[in-house]
Amino acid sequence: MVKNNLKLKIAILALSIYVASNSVISGTLVFMQKDLGLSITNAEMMITLSSITSIIAILLNEKITQKIGMKKCVIIGLILVGLSSILPVMSKTYPAIFISRLMMGAGVGLFNGHSANYINVFFSGDEANSLHGIRISWEFIGQILLLFLAGLFIKIHWTYAFLVYSFAFVILINFIKNIPEVDIAKEEDEDGEKFRLNKQIFFYVIFAAVIIMNNTAISVRFPNIATLAKGMDAEISMYMLILPISGMIFGFMFGMINRALRERTIFLGLIIYIIFNTILAIFGYNMYIYLISMVFIAFSQSLCTPYLFAEVARFIRGSKARIANNLIFIGCNLGGFVAPFFLKSVNSLFSTDSLIFAFSAFSLIYAIMLVINFYEYKKVASQVAYEN
Repeated sequence: MVKNNLKLKIAILALSIYVASNSVISGTLVFMQKDLGLSITNAEMMITLSSITSIIAILLNEKITQKIGMKKCVIIGLILVGLSSILPVMSKTYPAIFISRLMMGAGVGLFNGHSANYINVFFSGDEANSLHGIRISWEFIGQILLLFLAGLFIKIHWTYAFLVYSFAFVILINFIKNIPEVDIAKEEDEDGEKFRLNKQIFFYVIFAAVIIMNNTAISVRFPNIATLAKGMDAEISMYMLILPISGMIFGFMFGMINRALRERTIFLGLIIYIIFNTILAIFGYNMYIYLISMVFIAFSQSLCTPYLFAEVARFIRGSKARIANNLIFIGCNLGGFVAPFFLKSVNSLFSTDSLIFAFSAFSLIYAIMLVINFYEYKKVASQVAYEN
C-alpha cells in the first residue's frame, strides 16, 4: 500500500471531477429548447445522452483494462472528454451536440470506475473508506467548478458551456505525471474464481441507479422551476451550485460519520431521501424549498454512494472488485439516462403535468429499500448473536 502520498491521492481524486458532470450544462436547457426547437423531454435527454456511451464503455472497461492496463484506459478516456468540448463550439447544431455528448460519455465510462479502483489498489481500511467519501466530495467539487464556469461561458453563447469539458486535458497531464502503472496480475484474486453477480452487488447497482436518477431528476427539473420563479434571466447555473457545494461538504464528513454509524450509515441516508423527496413532491414549486431539499439530498448521496464502494472494497479485491465497481457505475449511468423518462412516466401514469409530483415515486422506492436493508441488517445481527 502507498501511504501519505498527497500527489498520488490528488491525481486519483481528480478523476472524479468529471464522473458526475452530465448535468453541469443543465443551464443550457432553456436555450437548447428554444434554438433547436426541442421538447422539454428531448432537451433533458440531450443532457443525459452521454450515459448511453458511458454504459457501453463501462461494460467494455474490464476487457480494455486487461488488454492495455488501467493507466492507458484512463488516458484514452480523458482525451475523449477533452475532445468532446470542441464540437458544439465549432458547429452550433443538433448533430454536433449529439456527437459531443456521446464522446463525452464514452470517455467518462473508460475512467469513472478506476476513480474508485485506484483507491482500492493503493489504500485499505478506514483510510480507503475516508478516501471514498472524499472522492464523492471531489465529484461535487467538479460540479461546482464546472457549473460556475458553464454559467460564465453561457453569457458568451450557450454552446460555449461545453468548453468546461476541455479541462480534462489538465487532469490528464497531472494523471500521467503522478500515477504509476498498476501490475494487474498482482491484484488478481488468488482463488481464481470468476466474478458472480450476487444479490448484494445487484442491490448496490439498483441503489446506485436510483440515487443518480434522483440527483439527475432534481438537476434537470430545477431550470424550469427557477425560470417559473425568476424568469428567463434567472442565474440557473449559480443557483445549482448549492447541490454540489452541499455534497462536497458532506462528502468530507463521510469517514467520520461512517466510523460512528458503520452499517447504520445507509439507514440515515435512506430516511433523509424519503423525507426530502416527499417535501419536494408537495412544496417543490417554491424555489427556496427546492434548494433546501437539494442540500439534504446531496447529504444523502454523500452518505450512500461512498458506502457502496467501501463495502465492495471490504469483501472483494482485484478484478472482481473492478467488475463490481464498474457495475455500480453502470447503475449510476442508467439512472442518469432514464431520469427524464422516469419523470415523464410517473406523470403519465397519474395523468398530471406537474414538474414535482414524480419525486413522490422516489420516496416510495427509498422506503422499500429501507425495509429491505433493515430486514438484512436484523438477519445478520441475529446470525452473529446465534454464533456467539
